[in-house]
Amino acid sequence: MSEPPALIWIDRLDAAWARLLTALAFVACGLVALMVAVICADVLVRNLRLGNLPWATEVAEYTLYLSTFLAAPWLLRQGAHVRMDILLKAMPPKMAWTLELVADTIAILTCAALMLASANAALASAKQGSLIFKIFVFPEWWLIAPASVMFGVLTLEFVWRLRRQWKGPPAVREEATSVA
Repeated sequence: MSEPPALIWIDRLDAAWARLLTALAFVACGLVALMVAVICADVLVRNLRLGNLPWATEVAEYTLYLSTFLAAPWLLRQGAHVRMDILLKAMPPKMAWTLELVADTIAILTCAALMLASANAALASAKQGSLIFKIFVFPEWWLIAPASVMFGVLTLEFVWRLRRQWKGPPAVREEATSVA
């Protein structure tokens, strides 16, 4: 018996979502590579006594910030985040499964709240015309807005994660990183 068309559509949407998260992770990798190149160039220039690259630290700060947000949803999907599941693994499978659902629900609410809070902060910053004054000078909301977007992406990934847990066997998840 084949799946209903609605479920096929949802599975296709989930696969497209996975591709989007992979693309975001590749962008994060590119930013990390840029950060490494800039820091190495700064060290090289200083060691050759050619001065320094005063903007290197700032570029490293911003690329670290962005790469963390861009990689987080993909890491969550892969189960590659640090996970303290000692108690979950010691519980009866049905109870552990239920707690997984509760944890995902709490994570959805938390990420959604952080998305709204950071969106409000970005809007307030834009309205006030706040600027970042360092080596680079730019509107502050440019730095805050990606947090709002990526907390939205994390919210959606937690929804997908909750769906996968619900559809799966009533047991604790098997993740890539476990301390049990």
